[in-house]
Amino acid sequence: MNRNSHTGRQVLPLRERLKGETQRAILEAAEEVFGESGLSGARMEDIAGRAGVSVGTLYNHFKDRDALLKDLIVARREELLARLDAVLASTEKDGFGSQLEQFVRAVLEHFDSHKAFLAIILESEHMRAQELSGSRASRPNTALLEIRRRIEELLVRGRIVGMLRPEAAEMFPSFLMALLKGTLSRELSAPTDVPLASRAPALVLFFLHGAGA
Repeated sequence: MNRNSHTGRQVLPLRERLKGETQRAILEAAEEVFGESGLSGARMEDIAGRAGVSVGTLYNHFKDRDALLKDLIVARREELLARLDAVLASTEKDGFGSQLEQFVRAVLEHFDSHKAFLAIILESEHMRAQELSGSRASRPNTALLEIRRRIEELLVRGRIVGMLRPEAAEMFPSFLMALLKGTLSRELSAPTDVPLASRAPALVLFFLHGAGA
């Protein structure tokens, strides 16, 4: 009997655990190198060196730089979306203003802890979807699009409870996205020691003054 069977926890074989740890180290290194060198300037040799693995090992995990970039974006995006969904679920009984602030705070906190990923996301906005998502180019599913979709759903609640006016409501998601992207872009171009999440109350207040009922 497996010594962990009484807990119901499945233990992965050592080879699989080591493979997973190596892949995580590569993704973390890739995030740093892509963030520092840009999408076109990052080299596989630099990523391997940063991760502490050989170039051959790197290619055993990822067939080329595009595959590595795609997996990195997917991994960080899924982390972000899981975090946002958890916040929305845990605050669904809160007032709209409080829920909106917690959502904005979660976005800022995630990118504050992954500034290199933020640089990648903002740069990738200017690249063709085909270069990043291959066969899915006709239906891009980027982090920013998914954030916007959740914002759209959240702002519907704001209109229902009367905290957002109905006129030009279709523009409100774009306004809030612009506030978020402006805040994030400014942090990249002029970094500060102030946690990004601390700006959430001011951003929400500014948004509600412009879109509030």
